[in-house]
Amino acid sequence: MLLRGGLSGPSLPVSYLPAMLHVSASRRTLVGLLAFGLTAASARAQSPATKAVVAAERAFAAQALAEGTKPAFLAFMTDSAVVFSRAEPALARGVWGGRPAPTPTDPTLHWGPACAGAAASGELGYSTGPWFLTQPDGQRVAYGQFFTIWARQPDGRYRWLLDNGISHPAPVGSPEPPATLLYPAAGQAPKRGSAAVLTRPAQLDEQLTAAVAAQGLAAAYAARLHPQARLLRENVLPLLTPAAIQQQLGTEAPRQLQPAGGRVARSGELAYTYGTFQTSGGAAARGSYVHLWQHGPGGWQLLAEVLNEAPQNK
Repeated sequence: MLLRGGLSGPSLPVSYLPAMLHVSASRRTLVGLLAFGLTAASARAQSPATKAVVAAERAFAAQALAEGTKPAFLAFMTDSAVVFSRAEPALARGVWGGRPAPTPTDPTLHWGPACAGAAASGELGYSTGPWFLTQPDGQRVAYGQFFTIWARQPDGRYRWLLDNGISHPAPVGSPEPPATLLYPAAGQAPKRGSAAVLTRPAQLDEQLTAAVAAQGLAAAYAARLHPQARLLRENVLPLLTPAAIQQQLGTEAPRQLQPAGGRVARSGELAYTYGTFQTSGGAAARGSYVHLWQHGPGGWQLLAEVLNEAPQNK
């Protein structure tokens, strides 16, 4: 079945199936619970925008528990919000609007933020953390991580622009969202007139694709990874350390990215991109990706990546 963020999980009632969405699978794990590898002392921890993003995520989760996932997702999304159906970007309102209404026998999706951040300008933010699914008898049957991009609306409220994530095996310890959140270090906007000022967020993915072709996957990523980067892969606990990330990248085939959308914050130091990818070689595969980019003293760096391969039977 599809969970938050859009991944597949255990076989459950058809009435629950999030028809396309890595719905739950877009959100959570225990090892990933505490992590983007963040600094609690970051100035971002005091940002009103970051606090508002966290409050919106928690309100979103609370409404899902009270009313069901469908009405909550519809209430908290923007009209242009994107999710991923079978590893293809899709408009969230159409996907969620076509899902069955919740019933009392549906499994319950629980989630909460473990880390979050926002651009200095405040109009863009992100959150990530664990999710888990329980049957009506309380048995936990699925786990994962979500990743969500948020946008401040004209009325000051935050609504989500993109939702994705992964499912993974049961984590060691509790999958509950932590009471104390962690925050990545704040970015720094490029200087005006600098080549690092983005006119199109897609150029970051285009540059990454060119570097992979020229240098190989691991080397291209190593040159661009943020020190606090996290990578999310289906059926794999979140990759949170440089060693774990490099080990994983060493097992993956080179890929070409085809950007489909994204946005740069007005403050210029935070951007997200998403699209599809195609691998090369004998075991060619395709799928979708989401990237979170942050600019700092070392230029643009990849702070987060969610990668989902398309189903083999597509």
